[in-house]
Amino acid sequence: MTPFLFPVSRLRRFGYAAAATALCLTAVGAASATGTDQGAAPRPQTGGPITSETLSEGDTTLPFRIKAEGPRHLLYRKATIPPGTATGWHYHPGSEIAVIASGTLTRVNGDDCRVRVLGPGDALVEPTGPREVHYGVNRGTEPVVLYITDVLPKGAPVSVPADNPGCPTAR
Repeated sequence: MTPFLFPVSRLRRFGYAAAATALCLTAVGAASATGTDQGAAPRPQTGGPITSETLSEGDTTLPFRIKAEGPRHLLYRKATIPPGTATGWHYHPGSEIAVIASGTLTRVNGDDCRVRVLGPGDALVEPTGPREVHYGVNRGTEPVVLYITDVLPKGAPVSVPADNPGCPTAR
């Protein structure tokens, strides 16, 4: 496996674009703070500072790629899987990135029946498409809470039910 899933030239372009954006935002912020935005009306001060709250975070060592061609629908959601509950076999028509905030999720890969146990702080990027069938179950004693970002083709569901590909470990 290669450590980069995008050509280096794309990464460089992204880096240059990010640096240029940061530089422009810094210049705009400095101009606003010093009142030197060349004759523009002063920006109104409203309700207070902008805040950001991290709802969940996690790490993954697995390589991933997000493919987004055509119109897309973005969805950010919190999913809760009660103890003893399973997702059923399914696949995702779009990219799904999840972070486990609490609980223990057992994930069974339909391709090779491999079982992975994931807990708080673990992140996963679900493979996309009907050949990427998988199953999740909460075999623990507390609810599994996941924060999920979906990048879906416009009009597509979050997941599509599928048949068990023959894995005996999905209980």
